[in-house]
Amino acid sequence: MIENIEIYISYNNVSISELFLILNESCMYTDLHFIQSILHNINCDSTEIVLNDITSKCIDSSMIFDVNDKEYIKGFLSMLGKSDVNGQILNCKRYKEIFKNKLCFLEKKEQDKCKGVSTLVIGMGLLLAIIII
Repeated sequence: MIENIEIYISYNNVSISELFLILNESCMYTDLHFIQSILHNINCDSTEIVLNDITSKCIDSSMIFDVNDKEYIKGFLSMLGKSDVNGQILNCKRYKEIFKNKLCFLEKKEQDKCKGVSTLVIGMGLLLAIIII
């Protein structure tokens, strides 16, 4: 999502309301309910303030993110629309890097778990073979 926001801001120069309308219409972000909340707030308040109490509560109630991710998302959204295009692009790059690092960490952790499970299965197989022999 952050990468798409960066692209829309830097190359298409869309406004914040247009940006969240595009994101809301995309089928890729259906699990991110805070996008609908942001779009609703923008339409009702006629302002382009992205993060308010309602959106913050929506992010906090999400079960798909851990506590740190929720804070990162709120930090990212709090800066959207508050600076010039270059500042918003830098904000996108910063948070994109944070989430890429987290993804790499989680992938490595998953690989380590898989190695542990495969070692356990091989060990159990050898134990069974020894018992049978």
